[in-house]
Amino acid sequence: MTVRIAQISDLHFGRDVPEVVARLLGELREVAPTLVAVCGDLTQTARAAQFEAARAFLDALPAPALVVPGNHDLPGWRVWARFTRPWRRWRSHIGTDPNGAVTHTAPGLVAVGVNTARAWTPHTDWSRGRINRTQVAAILAAFDAAPDNALRVVLTHHPFLLTGAGRRRGLVGRSAPALRRLRRRADLLLGGHIHLAYSGLVDGLVVAQSGTAVSNRLKGEPNSYNLIESDGDRLTVANRRWDGSRFATHERAAYARDGREWSAAGP
Repeated sequence: MTVRIAQISDLHFGRDVPEVVARLLGELREVAPTLVAVCGDLTQTARAAQFEAARAFLDALPAPALVVPGNHDLPGWRVWARFTRPWRRWRSHIGTDPNGAVTHTAPGLVAVGVNTARAWTPHTDWSRGRINRTQVAAILAAFDAAPDNALRVVLTHHPFLLTGAGRRRGLVGRSAPALRRLRRRADLLLGGHIHLAYSGLVDGLVVAQSGTAVSNRLKGEPNSYNLIESDGDRLTVANRRWDGSRFATHERAAYARDGREWSAAGP
C-alpha cells in the first residue's frame, strides 16, 4: 500500500504569492495525497486576516491536513497577547489545541504533530523552538497503538536536522533526548522553519525539511514543497520547486528500511 504525503510549510499568509497558492492547490488535487502535512508558520504576524486566509487555504486542500503551529503564529511583539493569550487566534481559526498532540491515521500511516513554538525561550532568539518529554510521550503512545506495518511520522515546525546553510538557526531544543526515545519507534520526521528544502538521516530516522511553500520570504531557494511516497520498506522524498509557472521535481532522495532502521538507498 502506497502512502503519499504532501509536506508544506512556512506559508506566511500576509506575505503569500497568490499565483503560487493557486498552483499549489491545483497540483495537490492532481497528486491526490493521503495526507497534507502542514509544518507551521501559517501566518506572517498572527493577524486575524492572515489566519482567515490560512483557514480558507486549509479548507481548499484536497486531502486531510495535519497542522502544527510555528513561531510566526504567535502574536510577535504584541507583548500582552503573547504572554496572556498566545494561541487565541490559532484556536479560533485553526481549531486545534496547540498544547496537545494532533494525530491522523489512515491505512498504513500514523502521523502525530506537536507544537514546538514557544511564547518565550531562555535563548535570545525567541524564534527557536523546543520539544518536551510530555510531547514525546504523546507521540510514542500514538505509535504504540498503531499497526506494526504503519509508517510512523512526526510533524514539528522546528528542525531535527540542519545543513550548513541553516546551521545558525539551531535545532529544536531538546532534540537529542527526543531522538533517543524516537529511535526505532518513528520512521519520518517532518519540519520547516528555515525555508530550505532537503532530506537526510539522523539516528536511523528519515528527516524531511520543506521550504517556504507559497510566500515571498525566500532564503536563497524558490518556493517548494515535498512529495513523499512510502511503500513498505522503501520511501522517497521528492522536492518540487516553483519554476515560475509550475512546480517541478528538483531532486529526489530514496531511503530503505531494515527492521526499524532507515538508510540511504539507490534510485
